[in-house]
Amino acid sequence: MATINQIPMTIMGNIVKDLDPKRTAGGKTVITFRVAQTSSTERNGKWEDGETTFIRCVAYGALADHMIASGIRKGTRVIVTGRFVQRDWQTETGEKRSSFELNADDIGTSIRYATVQITKANETVAQSAFQPQPTQFAPTQPVQEAKDDPWPGTVQDQFAEPQEPTF
Repeated sequence: MATINQIPMTIMGNIVKDLDPKRTAGGKTVITFRVAQTSSTERNGKWEDGETTFIRCVAYGALADHMIASGIRKGTRVIVTGRFVQRDWQTETGEKRSSFELNADDIGTSIRYATVQITKANETVAQSAFQPQPTQFAPTQPVQEAKDDPWPGTVQDQFAEPQEPTF
């Protein structure tokens, strides 16, 4: 079934607290997280912090697994794109409530204040997402790819120095 009239949105900010992954009954990973962005205003040649906006976000499945495997944690500056939705529910006392959240379709880390190491995700990364990750990233070992893989080798392999031809 197709869905129309969803509100696309892209936000940028910092993850508010460390990720707390959960599993659905079907075994998929779900991460609910908040992204904070503080406005800044220039007054008399000085920058002053303004109000902070917090946006609730949700990542599902492989996207959530890749967040964990990538080492995203509290303070990481991210760019999140997805669909802004309203969730309605009723409390035990019968009160109607609603909240807004960004259902993430894609998440990237910002390189404005940091550097990142990009590696192709594979099944091993997704399966090991709940295991503690090292704080420093090391290049991954090459994995065996399928013949129709559009991302052959690791990123380091793609940008390796060209070899002199042998005749």
